[in-house]
Amino acid sequence: MDSGTQCGTGQRDPAPSHRPDRLAILLVLSLGAAAPADARADDIATLFEPNTVVSIGGLAGAGPRFQGARRAGLWGLPYLSFRRADEAPDWWAPDDGLDAALVGDGPVQAGVVLDFREGRSARDDRRLTELPHAPATVGLGVFGEVWAIPETLRLRAEITQGVRAHDGVLAKLAADVVRRIGRFTLGVGPRLTLGDAASMRLDFDVPTGLAAIAPALPPYRTGGGPRSVGLAGSVAYEWSDAWQTLAFTRYDRLVAGAAASPIVRRFGTVDQWSFGLGAIYSFRPGP
Repeated sequence: MDSGTQCGTGQRDPAPSHRPDRLAILLVLSLGAAAPADARADDIATLFEPNTVVSIGGLAGAGPRFQGARRAGLWGLPYLSFRRADEAPDWWAPDDGLDAALVGDGPVQAGVVLDFREGRSARDDRRLTELPHAPATVGLGVFGEVWAIPETLRLRAEITQGVRAHDGVLAKLAADVVRRIGRFTLGVGPRLTLGDAASMRLDFDVPTGLAAIAPALPPYRTGGGPRSVGLAGSVAYEWSDAWQTLAFTRYDRLVAGAAASPIVRRFGTVDQWSFGLGAIYSFRPGP
């Protein structure tokens, strides 16, 4: 999630101590927020194996109503995943995009990814009524990740293009240090989000001609470059083989052209916080 997604967002962006293979149905369930996944095409048959482990649950939290917002809004999303019973569980971060690994296995993977992008409307802040409406949407692209230190240090990158041409391109870079302590799994690491000119202008530009009706919003035009820097952290606790709870938070600070926007300076804040809680239940549906 970029500045809160959450989870994806998500920030959009947005844990459990493993990242199992997921059904394609999660793509449908996650249109309201970004969620992690790893559903390789050749693993769909896993669902029909007798010892398949199915995990269901939900995540809920709060994050900025739009990019640069001061006020928070609530979000929630369901969780559904599966993995082979003989597969070792992998760790994933709550602000990962929904992905499907197509190349590699184990410590190095790459594939396709979907992320959720927050919108903006008059319902979020009436003072921004005159700004162009920016509906929520999704971005499609590619991801790559590598465990530079097995089970300890993960590096990940996502590059997505919005489904509409003027949505632009976002690049999200993350590094996570993961530590397992008994039943607890902790994860923390820095985040960097960059955007091209189209994505930056969609969220932070102020068109000319608004001065007469919105004098607090002088015309503003930005370009591509750094969008935010931040830090994400999560903690998960396994109560049993069946039940797991988790909590996570993410802080992003808008920088460069995003921070200088009148939308942020007059009516919002450069400090973007997201929080979330969740629970997951795992079981074997077969005999």
